[in-house]
This record gives sequence, structure tokens and C-alpha cells, in this order.
Amino acid sequence: MLQSTTTWSGCQDPTEEKNRMSILSSADLPSLSFCYGGKPSHEFLRGWTRRTSVTESPTETILHVSCLESPEGLEVSATVRRFTDFPAVEWVVELENHGSADTPIIEEILPLDVSMSLSPQERLRLHHANGSLCQMDDFLPQVSELRPGAQKTLSPRGGRSSNGAFPFMNLQRDGGGLVMAIGWSGQWRASFERGPEALHIKAGMERTHLRLHPGEKIRTPRILLLEWSGDDMETGNNLLRRLLLAHYMPRLDGQLVQPPSAQCLQFYFYLTNQAGEQYEMKVGPRVAEIGADVHWIDACWFGGTGQWWQEVGSWSVNRSKFPNGLRPISDAARARGLKFVLWYEPERVQLNTELHRTHPEFLVASESNPNNLLFNLGDPAARRFLTDLLSDGITEHGIDIYRQDHNFDPLAYWQVADAAEGPDRVGISEIRYITGLYEMWDELRARHPGLWIDNCASGGRRIDLETMSRSLPLWPSDFHDAYGMIFGLGLHVGDQCINAGLAHWVPLFGGGVWNFTPYGTRSEIIGGFMFGFHIDHKDFPPDDVSSGTKALDIMAKGKTLLDDDFPMEDARAAIAEWRSVRPFFTGDFHHLLPLTISYHDWCAWQLHREDLGAGIAVFLRRHRSPFPAMQVALKRIVPGAQYDVSLSPGYAEALRRRMSGAELARVTVSISEAPGSILLRYTRV
Repeated sequence: MLQSTTTWSGCQDPTEEKNRMSILSSADLPSLSFCYGGKPSHEFLRGWTRRTSVTESPTETILHVSCLESPEGLEVSATVRRFTDFPAVEWVVELENHGSADTPIIEEILPLDVSMSLSPQERLRLHHANGSLCQMDDFLPQVSELRPGAQKTLSPRGGRSSNGAFPFMNLQRDGGGLVMAIGWSGQWRASFERGPEALHIKAGMERTHLRLHPGEKIRTPRILLLEWSGDDMETGNNLLRRLLLAHYMPRLDGQLVQPPSAQCLQFYFYLTNQAGEQYEMKVGPRVAEIGADVHWIDACWFGGTGQWWQEVGSWSVNRSKFPNGLRPISDAARARGLKFVLWYEPERVQLNTELHRTHPEFLVASESNPNNLLFNLGDPAARRFLTDLLSDGITEHGIDIYRQDHNFDPLAYWQVADAAEGPDRVGISEIRYITGLYEMWDELRARHPGLWIDNCASGGRRIDLETMSRSLPLWPSDFHDAYGMIFGLGLHVGDQCINAGLAHWVPLFGGGVWNFTPYGTRSEIIGGFMFGFHIDHKDFPPDDVSSGTKALDIMAKGKTLLDDDFPMEDARAAIAEWRSVRPFFTGDFHHLLPLTISYHDWCAWQLHREDLGAGIAVFLRRHRSPFPAMQVALKRIVPGAQYDVSLSPGYAEALRRRMSGAELARVTVSISEAPGSILLRYTRV
């Protein structure tokens, strides 16, 4: 069972019996801990004045719990959300000073602080994943054995939530386990310490040591716990995917926002330093012709004559490139049935840009990175200014998908801002900043009901429960970028790892395509994708990155939609295949082989829709694999049932044939070429 460190006596959910979960039902949730004036919260919180209220709906029960020190003291409150359709509960804790003086020091605020009872002999594994670091193994699955005496701590780097660590975890024990997610887009920490008879779990911000000023209110990271039963950890991960789809992922008009297929000329800009209206208007009709969804303009539209990264902070259209602004391009895209994406990086401000000159009071500097200034979203006036600036840009430019990047680490800047407030304010700037980010995104979505947000952050470095409820990550790793090209065909290996690793936890994201062969696009087919160049495999460099091949030299051999000899038919066929399998993105995801970054291995995965009795499986023989065939056990196949099955090496679907479930469950897939691929489709008869 779970035992909470702080007891909220009398505050249990009255619907607990009908939502009983073998682990969570005995826990007194929410479970938190903190120190207040040098005393641990479990020593005093039970004696504070408690208030509760309950709101019920068909899918969830909301419990509001508060504990008040005194009418002029500290109030600790929690909003607990217990789902009726999933064995899951989430909560967020707030602390507010109702007094006329500063509080005593509040420190080590942990919204999750619990112990899980275990027998000494029980096996316990912590499943987690790499975060994004622009590496081939971004989001690669990891397993940590938690034996008695073991300790494991996870935290990201530099203040972005999935920068080097991933805030989703699955604790597997005998007969089931517990999935845990942290909703905090800053510097979180989760620790696991196993004693002789229990596992102690803590999660929250990495550092808090602060006094609250009169009237000041702060919140903690959001905590989600989801229980699962069985022997396969993917049971828990797929429950998480379903929960995210049902209750968290963004929707428009009641429908889930789907990751698109998109074209972007940013890489052409990198290669030629040419960008502007003439190029975008020329390419637009061809984007629609191949069946893509989105016309995407990235970091080439703003500022003056400097490099794009030197101009962040000057969010006026570069009229030498776009003399009529961006609206003619976005209007033309919508007239063709496309949506329009535009890139911003509003949190970073370079020296001598517009924002630096006009609003230095909104900026935070750090000696650790003197050329970059942080736009302080924790300042309400600054946040309102930036929200208005972005909102005006969304209207002026006709933006359908607002793409927000964040290409540097904010933690050092928050620490500078903390110090400027005086002693005993450690963590306050991060809290204000992160809540300000959420408020800005929520306000933009409220002002523009058809808008949705693409969350980039150097490629997938701010993916967490909170950002996923407001956005999709259309570029989950900068390894998809030109950097990955220097690894030759290893680019596709990295794409496979990144996408299959991320899909293991969360649905609905994007990626990058550089080659319109079936192998190239199927390495990305788990979600949406963006493309600029098609580069023939014969023009990829050797695997050995020490060869010194530069990404620009590789791109120079490629073709964009500006070129008459771009492979239009291949791109059209690739997008048609992608669109045909798109309904399975919301299905359950299974690894069919261990996911690695070895060039000698195969990669294989499956998406299954139980409601359709159908699914797909993708098999990718990597370029150095010596194995021409592989027998694989498909998941969720009924042995006694009959299935119509096709195995397609090319974009044209192969003839379907009838197979028994017993045959399909142990199918042998042959791929004669390396690299090569097979797309397997199946439908239960």
C-alpha cells in the first residue's frame, strides 16, 4: 500500500469505494510534505482547520481540500481529481499567505511524498526514458532495478522539463504497477529510495526555500498516479496513453488535435540564406498538390540583417524578405485547405533587439550566458505585454498553429531573479515563471479559439503533463534537424528511436522526414512530420561522423518543392500512406523488438485499435543488419480469430490474405534490402 507522509485526516474522497484501486485506495491522497519554520508538515498539518468540498461529473470527482493554520496564517490547499473511467488520480497543491507579514521559511515542498510497502524479495523495476538532448538515443527506454538499499533520482538539466530526463515513469512490481507523471515545465526532481520493506517516493521542484509575502500564493508541480495490473509494463504505459487522450490532450471543437504533415523551407534558408514571399508563394501550390496539411514558416521571417538567433526579440516582419507581410502567404495556404504555422521564440531576447531596447525592465540577465536575456514571464506586466504582442501577431499574420521555441536553459536566470529578491526566496522566480507560461498559453487559446500550439523548446525539451494538455510537440528532438544528417543512415536509426521511444509514453507528436523512400518515411510514421529536403540515400554520408561531412554539404545535394525534379510522386504516395494509417495513432502502442540504436538491429512496433479490431505494425531492417527475416510476436491478436493481412514493402498496399490469429501472432517478416521496411496491416474478420 501507499502511506502518505502528511495525513489529510478526514479529507478522503467519499467516492473512494467505487473507485477502489489496490494500491491507491489505501493512500491518504494528496500526499505531500514540506518544512515550515523548521518543522516537518506531518507534525502539525493534521491539527490545522480543514475544509473539503466535492464536485462530481460522469468521468471524474473533484475534491477540494484545504488546511488553514489560522485566519491570518498559511493555507495549504489541494485540488484532487479522481477519474471514474481510469484507475488514476491527480492533484496540484497551492500555498497562500493570508497574513500581514512574511511567513516563516517554507522549504522542500514535495507534492508527492509516499511510501509503498514491499516484501524484501519482491522485484521492483523503474521504467523511464531518456529526455531530449539532440542525440540519437533521445527517449530511449531505460530500466532501473530497485533492489533493497537502491536509490534513484531523476531530474532534467537547466530548467526545461524533458531536457535530459523525462517526467513520466512506470514502477513495475509483482502483478502490476504504478505510472507516475509530473506536470511541471521547469526543474523537477523525482527520487526513489528502497528500504527493507518499503519504497519511498518523492517528487516536486528540485529546490524550494522561501518565505511567502503577505497575500502571496504559489502552486506546486501537478502529480498524476495511475495504477495498472498485469505482468507487462506496456499495460500501464498504454493506460497512460488512453488517459492522456481522454482527459489531457488538446481538442478543437471536441476533436483531438492531430499532428499534421507539413512542409517548411527553413533548411533551404540555412543552405542558401534566401527566404521570402517569392519562395513561399511558389512552394505553396505544390504543398497542397502532394496532399500535405500545413505550410510552415520557421525562423526566417523577422528582425533585420543578422542571423536568425541574433534577431530573437525583434518580432517585426522583415520587410526586405516579406514586403507584404505574412498574411498573403497564410491566406493563400488556407485557400488551398492548408493550415499555417509560424515560429516564435519569445522567451529569449538577444542584446540590441527591439525588446531589449524598449523593455529592458522585462528582462533577466545571467553572467552564465551574457548574450541571451530571459523574458520574465513571472512578471505579470511583462506577461501581459508579451501575450498581447503574440496575440496581435496571431491575428495579423493569420496563424493557425503557433509554434513556440525555447532554445536556452532558464534555470540560471531564475536563480539570479531569486537572489535579487533577497534571501529566502529560492524557487519563487521559477514558480512565477512557469505559472506565467501556462497563463499566457491559456490566454492565447482563449482569445483565438481555433488556435493550437506547437511546443518545441530545442526539440522536445519541455514535454510534460502540463505542456501536453495545451500543446503538441511537432519537433520532439533536434536530432531530426540538420545535425542528424551527419550520421548518414544513422539519421533514420535516431528517428526510429526518438519516435518509438516517445510513443511508448505519449501519443500525438511530430518528427522530421529527409527521404521519401518507404524506409525513410516509415521511420517517422508514428506521428506527424515536417519535411524540407528530399535527399537520396546515395547522397547520405558514411556512418562515421569523424569523416567531417557537413550538414550543409549534404543538403546541397537535396531537392525541395522549389525544384522541378523534386520526387512529387514519392512524396504524394508517402503522405497518402501516412494518412491511411493516421487513425491508429490513438491506439495502443507496443514495441515488438527491444528498441536500440544499433545499426545492426531491426526496429519493430505496433499500433492496435481494439475498437476497430485492426492495427498496423512497422518493421524496419536497418542498413547494417545482417538479418533478412525476423519472427515477431504481435500483441493483442486473438489466436482463434481470422484476420485479413497485408505486408507491403512499397507504398502500394500488397494484396491482403486471410490468416489465423495463431499465424499472425507469430508472423515471420522478410526484408531483402538493408535498409528496408514492411508495413503490415491487419483487420479482424
